[in-house]
Amino acid sequence: MRRSFLLGPLLLFALPLFAQTTYNFTAYDTDLFAGSAALADLDRDGYPDMAVLSSPENGVGGTVDVFFNDHNGGFGIYTSYVVPSSGRILAVDVNGDGWPDLVISNGNENVNTLLLNNGDGTFHMGTPPTTKASVRSFLAGDFNKDGKVDLAAVEGSQIEILLNRGDGTFTSGQLLPSGSAVVGDFDGDGNLDIVEASGSKAVVWWGKGNGTFTASTQISAPTSDGFSSVAAADFNNDGREDLAISSNYFNGCTNPEDVCGTTTAHIYKNLGGRKFSLVSSYVIGDNLGGILYAADLNGDLNPDLVNLIDAAGVSSGDISFRPGNGNNTFAAEQVIDGDSAFELDFRDLNLDSRTDIMIPSFFPSGEAIVGLVTNGYKNCAGLSSASLAAKICAPANNATVSSPVLVRASGNSPIGVKRLEIWVDGVKTYQKLGDQLNRKIVLSPGKHRVAVVAVDKYMGTSTTAENVIVQ
Repeated sequence: MRRSFLLGPLLLFALPLFAQTTYNFTAYDTDLFAGSAALADLDRDGYPDMAVLSSPENGVGGTVDVFFNDHNGGFGIYTSYVVPSSGRILAVDVNGDGWPDLVISNGNENVNTLLLNNGDGTFHMGTPPTTKASVRSFLAGDFNKDGKVDLAAVEGSQIEILLNRGDGTFTSGQLLPSGSAVVGDFDGDGNLDIVEASGSKAVVWWGKGNGTFTASTQISAPTSDGFSSVAAADFNNDGREDLAISSNYFNGCTNPEDVCGTTTAHIYKNLGGRKFSLVSSYVIGDNLGGILYAADLNGDLNPDLVNLIDAAGVSSGDISFRPGNGNNTFAAEQVIDGDSAFELDFRDLNLDSRTDIMIPSFFPSGEAIVGLVTNGYKNCAGLSSASLAAKICAPANNATVSSPVLVRASGNSPIGVKRLEIWVDGVKTYQKLGDQLNRKIVLSPGKHRVAVVAVDKYMGTSTTAENVIVQ
């Protein structure tokens, strides 16, 4: 059943919390209790779809409910696939055929699940990744630079690197200590790195480009409360991925139903040279714990801090939000009431250039709640997600312009774009994490070739270019 609303538990989203951004929310019933989701163009018709992992209340087994986009950011009746797993779902092309597949962690069960795309948005069972222990979630990236997407299985006490054979099957590789983890190229050497945070420290495992990692950078927690969750984004727009790492302050409550502490996000600026510096800290949630995210929710192209609040070990679905200022600082905290959820997902679902939000809601009933942005700034819209591509919205090709030249661009792909790059006359001049770019560049008088490169979330690049005449 489809249910649209502006009021109810998520009313506060329609208030001017996100820099005057408002949302129109629609709830879509799922087969069971929704716990995790993946947003990808599963049928490659140009619009992102959603695959929602739902499970019974006891969390044993479940279904993957595939909803196809109606080309307006809405979704119709789902197709359900019974699966033995009920952990977290990830969209990634594991067999290199260009179609998003679905990898599902086993949670506390015995088997992971792999759903292979038939090339039309329908799926069949593949050979699931075999892991050494129960998997909470999967991360992905080409860790050995062989053109195949590998997996990192976040297990109970370790992260197991799974190297892709190229046919959607995997071999076990290096084992790293486990914690909340993110993947990114944090030193800019072209090799993917892994940051894991737990307890008293965070460790940056620097990728060697051959599927193995070395730890040479450790970040000590600034307080005795330790670390609990990590997110990565370019919080100061210098082209480097910074870190937000949360810690939990326990205030001594004995009743688990009470508010028993706060969560603080510590912002670590990437200094280059494999160094990070703590530059600011912000309370982001009045309960103990949560999951940190970085997403541009207000359309100003600055990543914002978002925390899905964990209340006494049970996810409440409440969300704490701080708008980013683009300089490693953040505006005042807003706490938003919501239904119970274990994760948040973000993507432009109707191709208007603005980040929409999707909430897999576990209680009180299984629902996939989609919030489409209804106002706010639009940058460079209208690019299909059917294949990896880049688009330049400004300046126009062969336009005569004055310096500095404003470049507005976007990128898209079935699974999503990691970053956009500006190249002028064959030289890289700027990069912006995410699928939207708005940057003024200084150019000398004369004719120049301006190219924008879209870098896929996991594999591949696409380039578009035009000429400009600077007077």
